[in-house]
Amino acid sequence: MIKKHIVDVAAACIGTMEGTDRHKTIIDIYNGYDKKTRPYKMRMTDPWCAAFVSAVFIASGAADLLPIECSCYLMKKAAENRGLLMDPKRYVPEPGDVILYKMPGKNVVSHTGIVSSVNGSALEVIEGNYGDAVGIRKIKLSYKCIDSYIRIEDD
Repeated sequence: MIKKHIVDVAAACIGTMEGTDRHKTIIDIYNGYDKKTRPYKMRMTDPWCAAFVSAVFIASGAADLLPIECSCYLMKKAAENRGLLMDPKRYVPEPGDVILYKMPGKNVVSHTGIVSSVNGSALEVIEGNYGDAVGIRKIKLSYKCIDSYIRIEDD
């Protein structure tokens, strides 16, 4: 049931705007965790989608299930090294899994979020730094910008 808890924690952040005290709390949760994949300290002005995902996992007590990282690219590489990376053409994500995007004009993974629901071919994803806030993206499983998923093991 940890995946449901992850989604609930992420959903509680919806509406958090960049630059607010709630945004600072997300960054502080990330920065305060001592088992990150590298010791980089996030600044309030850094892109924060991966730090949001990491902070949700930390706050959910599930940090051991995901490489804790503020770079989408390095999160992907660490997940691949742990055997957690899934091909979007061969895997249907579940709520609580992490999605990685290669956005238009980018040659590497550059955005991420937490899958909150799957309904047939439609996904809802909770994302930090989505329009400078925590918001919900609604997409299809066939969305061309999906690079991969990080499969999260539930208990």
